[in-house]
Amino acid sequence: LQVTVTDPRTVALLFQPVLLRCHYQTVALDPPIVTWKYKSFCPTPQGDNGVVTSPGDVPDVTSPCPDAARTVRIVATKQGGLVTLGDFYRGRGVTILGGAELSLGPAAWGDSGVYICTVTSTQDLEGNNEAVAELVVLGEA
Repeated sequence: LQVTVTDPRTVALLFQPVLLRCHYQTVALDPPIVTWKYKSFCPTPQGDNGVVTSPGDVPDVTSPCPDAARTVRIVATKQGGLVTLGDFYRGRGVTILGGAELSLGPAAWGDSGVYICTVTSTQDLEGNNEAVAELVVLGEA
């Protein structure tokens, strides 16, 4: 099993559609389970509220922080042709397209963060089953 993200860092404008591209290769015959998880960026010492207004305001994502300091939630899960959305994303234009691409519909303020694409197969346990994509949503300057 090998999971990759085409664009590890995506910058999108507020209210524009976003597509995070995750691809996987597997020897399994049955379709795997694809899960997208969201983690907010680590809080900054200045108490940054996560609102980005220009490209120069991109948050520093290099410093690690524990999940307890972030917002963590399931965005969507796909098994076969069935996509299930996490509670926070119901009612929005969010889905998993193709094999494992996450479509967020119009980008919202709270969408900036780290997205983890996880592919699980009981028939293919070798390799890397996870890839990470960062999304920064920019407002109007």
